[in-house]
Amino acid sequence: MADWSKLPNELLRLIVGRLHLIEDYMRFGGVCRSWHLITLEKDSYSCSKLPWVMFTEKETTDIREFHSIFSNKIYKLYLPEIFGRRCWGSSHGWLVTIGTDLEMHILNPLSRVQISLPPLHKCSNLKKLICTPKEFRDYFVYKAVISSSPADPNCIVMAIYSDHGKIAFTRPSDKAWTPLECSHVWLEDIIYLNGNVYAVECSRDVLMFDFTGSHLKTIAFAPAQEEGGSDYEAKYLVELGGEIYMVIRCLYDTRIIDTPYLRTWVFVVYKLDTCREKWEKVDGLGNWSIFVGSNYSFSVSASDDSECRKNCIYFMDDYCGMYNMPGSYDTGIYDLDSCKVEPYLTDKVSRYAYSVPLWIRPSLC
Repeated sequence: MADWSKLPNELLRLIVGRLHLIEDYMRFGGVCRSWHLITLEKDSYSCSKLPWVMFTEKETTDIREFHSIFSNKIYKLYLPEIFGRRCWGSSHGWLVTIGTDLEMHILNPLSRVQISLPPLHKCSNLKKLICTPKEFRDYFVYKAVISSSPADPNCIVMAIYSDHGKIAFTRPSDKAWTPLECSHVWLEDIIYLNGNVYAVECSRDVLMFDFTGSHLKTIAFAPAQEEGGSDYEAKYLVELGGEIYMVIRCLYDTRIIDTPYLRTWVFVVYKLDTCREKWEKVDGLGNWSIFVGSNYSFSVSASDDSECRKNCIYFMDDYCGMYNMPGSYDTGIYDLDSCKVEPYLTDKVSRYAYSVPLWIRPSLC
């Protein structure tokens, strides 16, 4: 019988070069140790990393389900590290997690590598923590996202917390968080690009910070007269082709017996003109698609990954646990050509307010 573990590395690299989905990559690496080592070579890592949806936490189980909407398959991963913890996804294969123990980590759900972060509740811009550990996990930290893989020397983790009014960042190797200078704001999303941190306010103004935490400037948003009418807006910042876009998610209130149920009905997209420091409304995304929700907002080129629908916004429900507990999650695919929402049905609503479905773009490293 042939010993598959002794196939030449050159041949294995040729095989790996023809793999497409991350699932195929994982199966290849699971054959034996020599095949697994080939998958760890960065030069051979060319497979598509189409986003998955991480489903919500279920009772009394350490198994978490992931759904590939492109292959329509469910993958079950044993992840006791995130049981009882709130999570945020990313486009780099890592989760940011926080628990009632007030500890924060970043975790790769495929490799199960976990790295501890400094305690956010001891950040210098917090004089006293006036919430319970459960409230700290569920509400106090609004969003915590990672900019890239920890293997990247420029990787940072950013957090919005304290009633949306404070932001800070840290590197995986740092001993403490660096607070950013801001006051009297309500922040909704945050990204890192070209050495600067950008955060969007509820007013749609964008704050720009450098790596020392200093506030460099505010890029004001001039409201368009034709807009309006939504009950609620969610705002996201995303890098697309090296430029910053603002995605505005307009929701309406389907009130039933005095209980608000928010549902998405339209998206509006703006592009930042860095020379004039102005926002310009765009009608489409070209060959790109955008993924927003309880994750680091990111874009995917449909030219590179043909399974992605171009000029579409894939969205997850990132607010229901904070404002209400609906009968189903507000998730779907918004087509900017037709201006219509195609529902995307996920699992049943979790009984845990801190657990919502989220996007993650899986990676082995």
